Amino acid sequence: MSLVSKVGRKRPRARFAMAVLYLVLTMGAITTLYPFAVMMTTGFKGPTDQNDTRLIPAFWTSNDDLLKKYRDDKYAGDMSVISSSAVGANATGQEVEKYDAFLRGLEPEYWKAGFTTAPNQVTSKLTQQYQIYLRTKYATIDDVNKAYLELNTTFSAVAPPNENLDRRGWNPTSGAKWEDYVEFKRTLPTEFRVPVRVTRIYQEWMRSNFANQFDSVPADLLGSATTFEQLTLPADGEMRAQFLREGVPIRYSEQSAETLWAAQHSTEMPIAAHESAFVAAHSSALRTEMSLRNYRYVLTYMLINGRALVNTAIFCLLVILIQLTVNPLAAYALSRYPMPATAKILLFLLATMAFPAEVAMIPSFLLLKDMHLLNTFWALVLPGAANGYMIFLLKGFFDSLPNEIFESGQLDGAREGTMLWKLALPLSKPVLGYLALLAFMGAYGSFMYAFLVAQDQRMWTLMVFIYQLQQSAPKAVMMAAVTLAAVPTLLVFLFAQRTIMKGIVLPGEK
Repeated sequence: MSLVSKVGRKRPRARFAMAVLYLVLTMGAITTLYPFAVMMTTGFKGPTDQNDTRLIPAFWTSNDDLLKKYRDDKYAGDMSVISSSAVGANATGQEVEKYDAFLRGLEPEYWKAGFTTAPNQVTSKLTQQYQIYLRTKYATIDDVNKAYLELNTTFSAVAPPNENLDRRGWNPTSGAKWEDYVEFKRTLPTEFRVPVRVTRIYQEWMRSNFANQFDSVPADLLGSATTFEQLTLPADGEMRAQFLREGVPIRYSEQSAETLWAAQHSTEMPIAAHESAFVAAHSSALRTEMSLRNYRYVLTYMLINGRALVNTAIFCLLVILIQLTVNPLAAYALSRYPMPATAKILLFLLATMAFPAEVAMIPSFLLLKDMHLLNTFWALVLPGAANGYMIFLLKGFFDSLPNEIFESGQLDGAREGTMLWKLALPLSKPVLGYLALLAFMGAYGSFMYAFLVAQDQRMWTLMVFIYQLQQSAPKAVMMAAVTLAAVPTLLVFLFAQRTIMKGIVLPGEK
């Protein structure tokens, strides 16, 4: 029977009280879900916006933020290069089309590939495209290793070679890998092509010569520049001659991307206008790719470490199976055959809850080591087979079952094991389901203990691999990893919520 009758609910005071109650419950639900929502949407972000607390990423709704994020991605977060490349922003659409055609016909030695992996990132669009190219060219990773003389475990572990075309004295390492990379570069669309500009080389050379002190640059070399990124190569003079002798790579001393462009056009390269036009024309695809990149990488990472998924599944199943075997047997024995010391036994079981699990880790480790069980599933499962809280809860539930049920079973000649299996356990399905969920949660989220007793990488669970990913991955990638790791638990809660509520409520009602 409800606390408020149907007639009483129509009264203004009752309606007001109900409204306040539902408002409080709604606010509580929001405060619970909001942190998870922020965590999930942070996984959609990247280096430029992963530290803000906005629920909706700004680049989803703003083209300006999308362009900023696109440029940061293209130039691997190098603000100096981004600033130096912001030229030709006022070019016309016709000039942008000519520049796009110019990039398509530019030979690979005159441009570098953009979208490389930034120092604080773990993957990039270029790396993903390169790995796709390798999968189409080579049948297996062994073929790649044989051609490149490397020891990669999967295609996802192969990284494109570094190219420092703008560095004087640098030459690529000859071999199959560089030859394949040049062939791969020819397949890249114009958005990936970053022309090697002598102007940019000159700016970095000046920065190095004057120890990054812009105030030390002679006034006659400044022009209208206020930063190193705005300097332009003088038409003549000693500084130009010195730069051509010492700074510019030999491969560009006679001809460069800039001279090729200047031979056909009188305006500067419309790099900024070309990028703005590309972002405007492909905004939807860019938003999708940027949003899903972290989640795609984490899923690939989990599949690469496929043993982690198998280990986690086996670990969780074994924990559920053994805890739903040991704990019901102990609780049933205490319930059906009470002893004078039963209360003390229960007190002892409850006392185990007073100590954090970390206290027992080292003794468990030493015991398992003496038994030669480390790096096995037995090491993961056995120490948690018996649980004081579960035994206490199950005993209370078994005590609440009518004694007449067991008396009728005894009259029919049923043995104690038969009554446990046929009578007690079927009536205990709600609480057993609740305890199975607790066992799953404990096993699935276990990290420290799982890593302590199973340090062999072949025995690592999913949470251990996610911890290892944390050592190198940025915040946005980790938020994506944690979100995906939370999905199984969320699904279990959604599909088993009735069982959970029955397991929580029924023992109290009994």
